[in-house]
Amino acid sequence: MEEVYKFFQRLTDVSDWPPRWLCGRWTDFHGWLYILSDLTIWLAYMAIPLILIRFIFVKKGVPLSGVFVLFGAFILLCGLTHLLDAVMFWWPAYRINALIRFLTAGVSIATVIALIRYFDEAVGLRTSGEYDRELAFRQQAMQELSRSNEELQQFAYIASHDLQSPLKTIVNYLSLLENKHQQQLDPEALKLIHVSTAAAERMRVLIHDLLDFSRVGTEIDFEQVDLNEVLAEVVEDQQTEIRSTGATIDIGPLPAIRAHRTDLKQVFQNLLSNGLKYRRTGVAPHIQIRAVDEGNQFRFTVRDNGIGIEAKYYDRVFQIFQRLHGRNEYPGTGIGLATCKKVIDIYGGQIGLDSTVGVGTTFFVVIPKVIKTSQHYAQAHSLYPTH
Repeated sequence: MEEVYKFFQRLTDVSDWPPRWLCGRWTDFHGWLYILSDLTIWLAYMAIPLILIRFIFVKKGVPLSGVFVLFGAFILLCGLTHLLDAVMFWWPAYRINALIRFLTAGVSIATVIALIRYFDEAVGLRTSGEYDRELAFRQQAMQELSRSNEELQQFAYIASHDLQSPLKTIVNYLSLLENKHQQQLDPEALKLIHVSTAAAERMRVLIHDLLDFSRVGTEIDFEQVDLNEVLAEVVEDQQTEIRSTGATIDIGPLPAIRAHRTDLKQVFQNLLSNGLKYRRTGVAPHIQIRAVDEGNQFRFTVRDNGIGIEAKYYDRVFQIFQRLHGRNEYPGTGIGLATCKKVIDIYGGQIGLDSTVGVGTTFFVVIPKVIKTSQHYAQAHSLYPTH
């Protein structure tokens, strides 16, 4: 230990040895050939770690990045040994040279162990040819998915029209029957007509909502949407319900988002109408809408003072056709919140809620500032992005 202590105590002491020029008989050609060769090797060794560092920073998510770091450190230390070999022609720093070589040995062993440890994982990395085949497969799958979606939309559109036409006929004939033969019909018959008419109307609303649900996410031509304007339209559309319930709507400043206007309007329209619909008896609805900038995303909250939702139903309310109350209590088709979730999922955001039964519910919606749907990625992103 005493020798080790003395070694580090005299680490920069060069009085023990003469400069390398004075060791042996160097000719100018021999000496400078040695020096220039060592300096050239050192410069090359210095360039390799810089290239590796740039590669790791530019190519985000590089696998086995730890091996790259160790390999870069190993190359850097090897370069330092060559630099010191050249410098020692004037400054005989043999102790520092020995320490650098010891560190190089340690890092080289760590690099070898890391390479052995990650060998199986490295073998599992795909080649460029395998990536090309996967890309071709994904492009084909995307084309098939797009074609399937188009066919589904056409089916939904045709089905909605084909279903609504006979519904209109049923409603019209029932109304005609009631108006023409009202005097001859007993109360039971009139009740059957009213029940049938109401059922046909519910079916019409359901078909309309299903058609809207099927159209969500089909538009990729985004525009800058001012949510203050969107909410103003939503509130105007809900004026009849707002006046009849005595509701107050408190909307804070809202941002503008580049998205599809109809999608965003559907989200806030459904959330607002929920707050108006599921109100407590004898309590005027109070709905508060706020937005918070969280850096790369916006968080919106829609808070009401309604009947609330039990925690066990938090996930269920976002499923299509899932209703927690009978139609006689609260009207609706059970598609509104499912539509909200579909929009937000397509946009790469989040939607959830927090609620207390008998106190109210707060829905939160998180939307990225830069929205990229799968169709946008298919159009705009290559397999090997560099930045």
